[in-house]
Amino acid sequence: MTSQVHFRMDDKEKKEFEIVLKRVGLTPGEAFRIFAKKSIEAGGIPFEVSQPTPRLEKAMKSQDYVEFNDPEKGLDWLND
Repeated sequence: MTSQVHFRMDDKEKKEFEIVLKRVGLTPGEAFRIFAKKSIEAGGIPFEVSQPTPRLEKAMKSQDYVEFNDPEKGLDWLND
């Protein structure tokens, strides 16, 4: 059994995305299936996200963001 996935994206980005995919011989559906399978295998995003968006930067600088240099301290904080 298969399911459909629907989402919206900017028209300009969609056209640019389709151009890139056409160069490598993929359709958007094939590309997203590859992305989904690789995400499952990796247990997360299957590539490095190196440039945070302004939204992510804002979240990282917010009062709600807590950073730990030691993973054990982070786990202790989560379990408190």
